Amino acid sequence: MQAIARLVVLVVALGVAACATTPSANFFTLNPADVEPQVARSDLSLALGPIDLPGYLDRPQIVTRAGGNRLSVDEFNRWGGLLEEEISRVLAEHLSRRLGTDRIYSYPSRVAADTDYRVVVEIRRFDGMLGGEVVLDLAWSLVDDRTAEVLLTRQAAYRGAVPGSDYGAYAAALSALVIQFGDDLAAAFTQRPQRPR
Repeated sequence: MQAIARLVVLVVALGVAACATTPSANFFTLNPADVEPQVARSDLSLALGPIDLPGYLDRPQIVTRAGGNRLSVDEFNRWGGLLEEEISRVLAEHLSRRLGTDRIYSYPSRVAADTDYRVVVEIRRFDGMLGGEVVLDLAWSLVDDRTAEVLLTRQAAYRGAVPGSDYGAYAAALSALVIQFGDDLAAAFTQRPQRPR
């Protein structure tokens, strides 16, 4: 009987020890750049989306490259929200500052808004190595939301270095790539032909 009691105590102790050593999850977001807003305000209205991700990124865990064609999916380092929503949020905030408008919405959105243009994004790659290089490879189209005419289609790839070997540095490096893409989008809007109202 004492042997069974000791065994129960040992099992409980091992269970408590295992729980005590289980790492807790860390959650990360993408962050917009600290850019001064445009002085001139614009009445431009823009919808961002849909933003399509490859299947291997459509998960809460942060995915990194582990060399060659191997991916690492980390159970304890995760995005704070859906990754496509993180990308859309950062793009919207950055474009709002660069284009001087607060009329930028995600698409689809619960907000009923009459938008002039829509940006459709297909992301092909958005990852890299901890302490190495990150890559954002994508194609995007600018659509006239009134006529559904595709005005512009482009492909682009952005690369950057991860300034550290932790997941915070990794998220910051990916954020910088989204900002670079946002700068190119803003340039495309400022160079577009003005259409009559």
